[in-house]
Amino acid sequence: MRSFDPDEDDPYVEPTEDAVIHVDDDLIEIDENAALELLDRVTARLPDGGEVREGQQMMVRAIAAGLSRRRHVVIEAGTGVGKSLGYLIPLAQLKRRVIVATATKNLQDQLATKDAPLVAAAAAGLRVAVLKGRSNYLCRLRVREVGGDGQLSFDDGEEVPKGVASQMRRVLEWAKETKTGERDELSFEVDARAWRQLSVTPQECLGRIQCPLGSTCFVEAAKDTAAASDIVIVNTHLYASHLAAGMTILPDHDVVVFDEAHEVLDIFASLLGTSLNASRFRAVATLARGVLGAAHADVTNELSDFADRFEAALDRQVDRGETTGLGEEAAALRDEGSRLMTTITDLLRVKSDGEGDDEHRRLRALGPAVHLANDLTRLADVSSDELLWLTRRDREVDLELSLVDVGPKLRQELWPAVTAVLTSATIPDTLIRDLGLDGLADDVRVPSPFDYATHSLLYVPDHLPDRKSDDAEDAIADELVDLITAAGGRTLALFTNRTVMRRVAEKVESRISTPVLVQDTLSRQRLITLFREEDAASLFAVTSYWQGVDVPGTSLALVTIDRLPFARPDDPLSQARRDRAGDRAFYDVDVPRASMLLAQGVGRLIRSSSDEGVVAVLDTRLATASYRSMMLKRLPPMKRTRTKAEVLEFLRRLNHESLSRTP
Repeated sequence: MRSFDPDEDDPYVEPTEDAVIHVDDDLIEIDENAALELLDRVTARLPDGGEVREGQQMMVRAIAAGLSRRRHVVIEAGTGVGKSLGYLIPLAQLKRRVIVATATKNLQDQLATKDAPLVAAAAAGLRVAVLKGRSNYLCRLRVREVGGDGQLSFDDGEEVPKGVASQMRRVLEWAKETKTGERDELSFEVDARAWRQLSVTPQECLGRIQCPLGSTCFVEAAKDTAAASDIVIVNTHLYASHLAAGMTILPDHDVVVFDEAHEVLDIFASLLGTSLNASRFRAVATLARGVLGAAHADVTNELSDFADRFEAALDRQVDRGETTGLGEEAAALRDEGSRLMTTITDLLRVKSDGEGDDEHRRLRALGPAVHLANDLTRLADVSSDELLWLTRRDREVDLELSLVDVGPKLRQELWPAVTAVLTSATIPDTLIRDLGLDGLADDVRVPSPFDYATHSLLYVPDHLPDRKSDDAEDAIADELVDLITAAGGRTLALFTNRTVMRRVAEKVESRISTPVLVQDTLSRQRLITLFREEDAASLFAVTSYWQGVDVPGTSLALVTIDRLPFARPDDPLSQARRDRAGDRAFYDVDVPRASMLLAQGVGRLIRSSSDEGVVAVLDTRLATASYRSMMLKRLPPMKRTRTKAEVLEFLRRLNHESLSRTP
């Protein structure tokens, strides 16, 4: 069994015929010709019959050269380059462990189920594993605790609502047959409350040694597989947590790839800080109450009462528009919370007279309590490089501590420890500087091979009202009905706001004859699978669906974007970056970020050389605003139009051709 000790040396692995590699502490040499030959073998197995992509060859050469010199490589690889194979091929020949970090689970799943197995089949002996955060796996101990009773209940003893109980029973049945325990294996979108009762956070986990079921733990099995693998696929959030935890979460490695690298800045800014809300206090109170019992009910009840008062104070502060720092009331409550948490953790530490499940519950309560106490201490001493800010999410206010500038920390702690490849279809012009890589990285640009000018239209309507007007949503719904009808469905409708997405989807669904899929109604993987398999379906989505969704062929002919994806003007972290940027903050901070996100959304349309379609940006600012040229230059060279009739004719032609090819 492999260790996670970062000081352990990797055992020597005999190179295969695919590469001649000489490895020492300072040098990695990869035979570039052998790597290109492996690329040819892999692409020959693709359904398109071995299409040669010059961009992939450029990536292989750039990565091989960079790794050989222990130099970081930043690669903007346009849509259609095939960047996954472009970096997996040289990694396959490295013969030392590599971490591949993706910003979305969509891409993580694609790598795990499609791209990495394809490379592994051609590269003899290559071992690939996927590792996710602990809360993504079923906890066998929680299954035993919850499933042992005929009547399901929450940790605080309250009866579980009927719908949640039904889902928990479905998960308990699934637990008897699953081999991995991964949440994404479920065929339905499980309620967060149901999953919460059957999984644990990293702080609650007892660990392999202390847990009575540690030897059969799904997480530990995944970690063991990762430790014995050459390429470990994770998400960037987990990698940021790994850095925040002192490089102790992931297997030892000295090469990392960040795919969707444009997301690294914000993810690291968040994960290298911390997040706190009233729910965390309630969760600790609930766990502690089950351990400390009636003898200390006064303390656990006081903590529950404190959570209500803390939530109300944060609500009042946000309602006043004060979203940066803590007001006098909230700061006083933070100090009160620290004193309460000290009391709770001391009680949990001394109450060690339990056995079996009682002792497991004590340890499961102690971890989150200590973690919360430490976070409260950290929030009392915010440095000049950090921002303490408040944001409302899902009807609750979160208190966030984020790094405003992650570059210095990464330059000091991460980049000397690993050699990194950072790649994306869109690399912001400021990314190298923002991540502290200036002077340390090669900057490589690989253009898309697709014929956008012939195969696609970029449409910005000239008749829609201002996006802020009261009738904007109705106008967008009307426009979508016309466009989707002309396209015969086959639409990915992207939104910047989940509530708006749901309202518009409801209006559109009642007026069109083709199926409508909506994010959050099914699991992410199930939605994407249905969208690919049902040619006439339309998918309405936000957030992660702007990137990492790959739907080539006739299932997608139209991508719509309801508005330009600017950060909210009142977003405190964005404002802190604006303050540092000075007079040109809008052009140096806001426009580059929005341009990058827009390009990611636009990039969902053309995914193969034969794809055709329309991108409709339903925000007239892209055609009229002074900054439009900055945004347009980040988009593919598509033919542009503002004429609806031209777009409808184009979509009808595509739909007719698609129907004529259907058997």
